[in-house]
This record gives sequence, structure tokens and C-alpha cells, in this order.
Amino acid sequence: MLIVLDNVLDDAHRSAVVGFFSSSDQARAMKWQPGTLAGIQDDQSPMALLVKAASKFFDLTSMAGCEYWAHYGTRPDWHIDKDEALQNTTGEVAHPLCSIVYYADVNVVGGEFRTESIAVKPITNRMVVFAPGIYHGVEAYTGTRMSVAVNPWVKKPMGYPEFG
Repeated sequence: MLIVLDNVLDDAHRSAVVGFFSSSDQARAMKWQPGTLAGIQDDQSPMALLVKAASKFFDLTSMAGCEYWAHYGTRPDWHIDKDEALQNTTGEVAHPLCSIVYYADVNVVGGEFRTESIAVKPITNRMVVFAPGIYHGVEAYTGTRMSVAVNPWVKKPMGYPEFG
């Protein structure tokens, strides 16, 4: 299952996402945010709003937190979202409850989000939410593209510090 939603955040929240992830390479690095779906119901932060929008289509009631990061001017290779450290350490494969790609600021030619059978044009304030285990990537593009990835997990993926 793959869902495409437009006009996901209001201008203030979208600007907050752009401002946060534009501040530095460190701001764009992968991070872990603990929290349950019930715990974010009253949260109006941009990340919480993205997760709540995704929860209308995917059962996130078992969520223990989310990992998130941004791509700005980068193009992810074809992959499946999974706990890379767990697979490398134990051979076990674990996927997030769903995957969220939010286009915070886009001015491109090309750059479609692709699965093996679907192409989605990146448009500012568009969100793509898709089921675990879907092979996906981004086509080549010219221009500027800031996308934010959010993966809700049942338990924190390996590799994150215990305090984070």
C-alpha cells in the first residue's frame, strides 16, 4: 500500500521543517525520537503532525518512537527501509511500521519517488506513506529537493545511543 497526501502541513509548520533541516548537515543526520502515538496526540510539532497523518492509514498504536532524517540535494539509492545494524549483526530483518517521505521544499525537474511499479512526482508539501518492505528509490533530478524521512518503529533500531 502506498498513499500520497498533498498540503499536509500549514505554512508555519512546513517552514519550521525547512528551517530545522536547513540549519546544518548535523540537523539532517538520522536521529531517534522516542514516543508513542498516544503520547503525540496533542503534540503540534511538524514530526508529530506527519506521524498522525500517517496513522490514518497505518496502525501505529504499537509505535515506540521514530527515526527521522532529511535529504537535501542527495538522492537515495534503491533500498528497503530496515534496521541495517540489526541485519548486519544478527541477520534478522526488521522493518518500520510504515515509511513516510515528506517533501518540505521542492523545485526540481525529475526526482520522482519510485517503487517497482509506481512513480510519484515530488511536490512541496506532499507526503508519501508506504507499507514496510517496499523497494524504493529516487530518480535523477536537477534543481533543489528537501525531503524528510520518518520511520515509526515498534522498538528502537540498533545503532542509536541508549540516551537518544
